[in-house]
Amino acid sequence: MGIAYGKLGSPALMGEATAEFRQALSLNPSFVQARYYLAREELDAALVQVPGHPQFLALLGEAERQLGHPQRSIELNQQALQVDPSFAQARYYSGLALLDLGRRDEAIRELERVAQSGPELAEVYLSLGGAYLDAGRVDEALGALRHGNRIDPARPDIRIRLARAYRSKGLLDEADKQLKLAESAGSTALASPGFEQVESDLYLEQGLVTLQQGRLDAAADAFKKVLDRDTNNGPANRFIAEVYLLQGLYTLASAHATRAEQLGFPLPEDKRKLLQEKLHSKKTGRQK
Repeated sequence: MGIAYGKLGSPALMGEATAEFRQALSLNPSFVQARYYLAREELDAALVQVPGHPQFLALLGEAERQLGHPQRSIELNQQALQVDPSFAQARYYSGLALLDLGRRDEAIRELERVAQSGPELAEVYLSLGGAYLDAGRVDEALGALRHGNRIDPARPDIRIRLARAYRSKGLLDEADKQLKLAESAGSTALASPGFEQVESDLYLEQGLVTLQQGRLDAAADAFKKVLDRDTNNGPANRFIAEVYLLQGLYTLASAHATRAEQLGFPLPEDKRKLLQEKLHSKKTGRQK
């Protein structure tokens, strides 16, 4: 890429833009947004010097997506694809932006095109597998995620998503196996700042698997690890409320259920009613 930048006449500027962008992907999330702003400024400047360059358009599109502007990302990546319809990177970023906009079927079509004709990249199969899972297409998700795992067996995020797929099929032993492999394979990566989200995803999935296995103490411990990292994690608040409800810890269950609802992850209606009944019975019992 550096050679290409040199041929385009401004290697220092282009190199700095790309370096900023790549660094943003590996830093602590609390610093990432500032890096994306810097990358956007550099890439805007690059496109003034080299208008219509598909690589810069795609990178700028992804920076815009990371900054919360998925529609702008799609527009930029479509510009890149008009210049080079075979440019897999732009199509991949466009697929991610479509996912952000909730246009899942369109995103799946874009990601499938990348998987069919683009380079063999684990990230593509991770994203495609996740989209299949969200669409309820579990068998296709398993196929995509297994393929991604074959490309890069050391990536814990793929194994975590594989665990989710196996859990969705009720294959809890296989899900548990994938989580242990994810923890082992990612022990070094999970300790780095850029993998905080992966770490939270790992503990959340561990909690969901152990909850489904009926191992309530283990589930509670896993969800607590998520909440230690982010008290505003909606799913963790919701599911630890379910654990506490099953354990008879109704006051704790109520506190987390309230927080989960505020975050957009309410308890299912049957569990919410059961919790209210238990709290009412407890209150009535004290009054007596």
